Amino acid sequence: MESVTYSGTWASAAYFNKSIDVISESVDINVIEDADNYTVTYELYNNHEGLRFPLVFDGLDSFEQSGDFEISIDGQSVPVEVLAEDDTVLDTADFYYLPTDTDGQTFRAESKYINANLSQGLHTIIATYDAHPHYYGSDWTARHTYSYSLKYMQQSDTQSQLFQGSTVTLNFDGDTDHVTVNIDNEKAALSVNQPLHFNDNLAKEIDFIIQKPLSPSAKVLTAVSPFIAFIALFVLGILHLRMMSRCEETQPENRWVVILTGGFLVPFLSLIAYYIFLLVTDIVIGKGATGESRALFSIWVLPLGYIVLTPIYLVISFVAFIEIKRKNIKKA
Repeated sequence: MESVTYSGTWASAAYFNKSIDVISESVDINVIEDADNYTVTYELYNNHEGLRFPLVFDGLDSFEQSGDFEISIDGQSVPVEVLAEDDTVLDTADFYYLPTDTDGQTFRAESKYINANLSQGLHTIIATYDAHPHYYGSDWTARHTYSYSLKYMQQSDTQSQLFQGSTVTLNFDGDTDHVTVNIDNEKAALSVNQPLHFNDNLAKEIDFIIQKPLSPSAKVLTAVSPFIAFIALFVLGILHLRMMSRCEETQPENRWVVILTGGFLVPFLSLIAYYIFLLVTDIVIGKGATGESRALFSIWVLPLGYIVLTPIYLVISFVAFIEIKRKNIKKA
């Protein structure tokens, strides 16, 4: 069975040339009509005339899920360069770069950058790229997480402009009750489509989590679901016991047919009843149900559960038959 969890876009603030003073950062995470993308706007001041490489977006294609990437400077679209493996065109010594999982000598392959002749002064750089959420599907409802990492914005030696803060906004056209936000793994209050402001210039991990909550009826169904197979086994086992008792009284020559048939059928029918219950639960949940519980059942629970339950139930059936026969002998 394939994993029901996969990674999406690992989005984070750009790395800037040491001649750049970032004034502000604005991040819009747009989840609207299935057109998911990030729009990141930087207001900055360049202290070096003719600067070639002002910023780098590091490693956004690590999972090959962010194909479309556009950058504009002062409203004019510019070509986006993609860093090849072992390419040394970018020197990390020229950037405010805090390496984590590299040797610190180069940016990761697939990093995005621009080769521009940037004039000295104020500029607006906007990057727009596809957003793919991190997906977790091993729950009753799917969980999609859009992540963004804020970085500490260092200042150039001239400090011509001071950083005024970051703004992060989730633009979401769905049910706002489905959205929660975590900042550094702690839940935070959020009004969807309202910006989060950060003026402290500290690194932060921000996660917008979109997951449909369970209705009260769905919560009840999911809570009792682990016990359904055993309840079905108990009910069908009682019916099987009555059939054995009646057969022993009226048709003793068919006793083994009844014992063995029920011994193999009751565990199977109990598991099928459990599957039907999972199906009904997913229907009650409605849109957003992952169905992974049923997929897991088909691949693992049904065969393994049947292998485990059947011999146990056959032993119980045989013991019950001996007890029924003993009571019938006493009556006689």
